[in-house]
Amino acid sequence: MKGKIKIVYRVILIITLFLTIFFLPRVAYDYSPAFFLITMMMTFIRMLLIIAFVIELTRFINDYVIKRKLPNWSKNITSLIYVLVVLFMIFEGIFMFVPRSHHAGIPLCSKIWFFKYWKPINSYGFRDKEVRKDKKENVYVIGDSYTAGHGLKHIESRVSNMLDVDLSSLNPDIQVINLGVNGADTKEEYNVTLQFMKDSETKPDLLILQYFGNDIDRVARTNGLQFFGFEAYADVPSYVKQVAQSSYFLNYMYWVFPHGDANSYIAFLKEAYNNEAVFAKHLEDLNLFIDFAQKDSIPLLVLVFPFMQDIPFSEELYIGKITSYLDQKQVDYIDVSNLILDLPVADRVINNNDTHPNELVNRRVANDIEKYIQNRQIF
Repeated sequence: MKGKIKIVYRVILIITLFLTIFFLPRVAYDYSPAFFLITMMMTFIRMLLIIAFVIELTRFINDYVIKRKLPNWSKNITSLIYVLVVLFMIFEGIFMFVPRSHHAGIPLCSKIWFFKYWKPINSYGFRDKEVRKDKKENVYVIGDSYTAGHGLKHIESRVSNMLDVDLSSLNPDIQVINLGVNGADTKEEYNVTLQFMKDSETKPDLLILQYFGNDIDRVARTNGLQFFGFEAYADVPSYVKQVAQSSYFLNYMYWVFPHGDANSYIAFLKEAYNNEAVFAKHLEDLNLFIDFAQKDSIPLLVLVFPFMQDIPFSEELYIGKITSYLDQKQVDYIDVSNLILDLPVADRVINNNDTHPNELVNRRVANDIEKYIQNRQIF
C-alpha cells in the first residue's frame, strides 16, 4: 500500500512540475530595471523547474521501469517516450533564449527579442543614445516602429543613426535624434515631438517624419471603425493554440511560418482609407506637422514607407493619396517604394513574420535623405 502511495505521489509531483513549467506566468517586454529583474527571476525559476522535472522523471523511470521485471517491449516503449520527453525539455530550455522578431510582437520569441535587443533607452524614454545639449543643429526623426527600429538588433542599423554618423562627420555640430515610438500614429507623433522639445529644451532644424499605412489607425477607431485585434492562432484548434502558447519551443516552431494573423488588420486599414470622413480627419493630423514646420520655417521631409511585402497594394491603398496631398501642400517627401523596387521581398524585410524594413532598406533611405539635405543645402 505504501509503495502505491509513493508511486502516486511521484507521478503527481512529475505532472505538477510539468504543468508549472508551461503555465508559469511570462512577462511582456518593458524597459524598466524592475522588469529586467523580474524577467531574469522567472527565467531562472523555469530553468530550475525543467532540471527538477528531468531529474525526477529519470529517477521514476529508473525505479519503476528499468529495475522492474517488465517485458522488453514495455521497457523499450517507455524508454523511447522518456528520451522524447527529455529532448523536448532540452529544446524548451534552449528556446527560452532564442529571439526572433514578429511584426506585432505576439510570439514568445518576439518578447525575448525585445528583452535582449530593445536598448539603449535614453533619459527621455526613447530607444536611442542620450541627447547632447551642446549641439547647434538638431535633426528630429519622428515616427513609429519603422523609425524606432523594430526588428533591428542594433540602433546603428537605423536611418537616424546612419544619418547621425554621416552628417556629424561633415559637421560635428549636427546631431540626429530618434523620436520613434512603437505603434504611434500621426497625432501621437506630433504630441511626442512637442513634449520632447519641452523636456529637452531643444529645437529641430530639420523635421523628418516617417509615414506608414497604419498611421490612420487611431483616428479610424475614434471615428467609429472597429478592429478587434490580430487573429493569432486562428488557423489551429483551441487545444493546439493552448499548447503553442504555453511552450517556448512549440511557439517558436509555430511562428517560423506566416499565419495570416494580420489579414483582419489589412481589411480594417482598407476600410479606413476608403472612408472619406476618416481620411479627412487623418489629414488634419498630418497638417499639424505641416503647419508647425511652416510656422517656424523648419524644413519638413516626409518618408512614405510602403508595406515591404506588397508595394503595388501600398500604392493603391494609401501612398498615392498621401503623396498627392503632400504635393498639394508643397511638402517634400521621399517615396521609399522607388528606392527598393529592385529588391526581392526577402531582401527588404527582417524575416517572413516581421515585415519591418531591414538594415539594407534603412541604408538606402539614409543615403537618399543625405542627397536631399545636400541638394537643399539645409546645413
